[in-house]
Amino acid sequence: MNAYGVQHGPAYLEGLTTKGSDSETHEVEWAGKLQISDGHDQFHIFYYGDLTEDDLIAWHDTTPLLVYAEHTVTGERYLLIDAARHGYDALLCETYPEEELNNRPLRPYLDIEGEDIFEVQLTAFYNVPWDEEFGEDVGEDGTYELITGQRMDFNQVKRNGYDAFAISILNRKGVRTDIVQEELA
Repeated sequence: MNAYGVQHGPAYLEGLTTKGSDSETHEVEWAGKLQISDGHDQFHIFYYGDLTEDDLIAWHDTTPLLVYAEHTVTGERYLLIDAARHGYDALLCETYPEEELNNRPLRPYLDIEGEDIFEVQLTAFYNVPWDEEFGEDVGEDGTYELITGQRMDFNQVKRNGYDAFAISILNRKGVRTDIVQEELA
């Protein structure tokens, strides 16, 4: 992993993605396709937030967006992003009332064509030089204290502390839609 946390992408997505080819990514960008260990790569999308006129999922007022993918056969859900817990701001700058976070009902996502089954592409951007800016604050045990007071392994902080995150989906007809484009720093 380089100083930006790019080699493996977000820690919470480990084992759930196949990495994009190196020719597709840059030093500060990680790209992956959601695909679980059995090879399944078709998912329903569930989200909390508001849809913009461009069909992007956005925060509802000041409440962070939340996006899950659901396995089309087993119904198991996989967290793609929780803007209250992932990204630079959520780890180091902002806290949110628990009652707000616990009241984020999910809705199914339908694309412009009414489709509800998708291939999911994820991209995380890492423009924070973690080691240079925060390395001296890492504890002897290798952990770093988050804004919440919780301590987390510094490598995990670097991987989950991306400064931007995007999700695009591809329906069965081959139509691609960007559904998340979040600046998180």
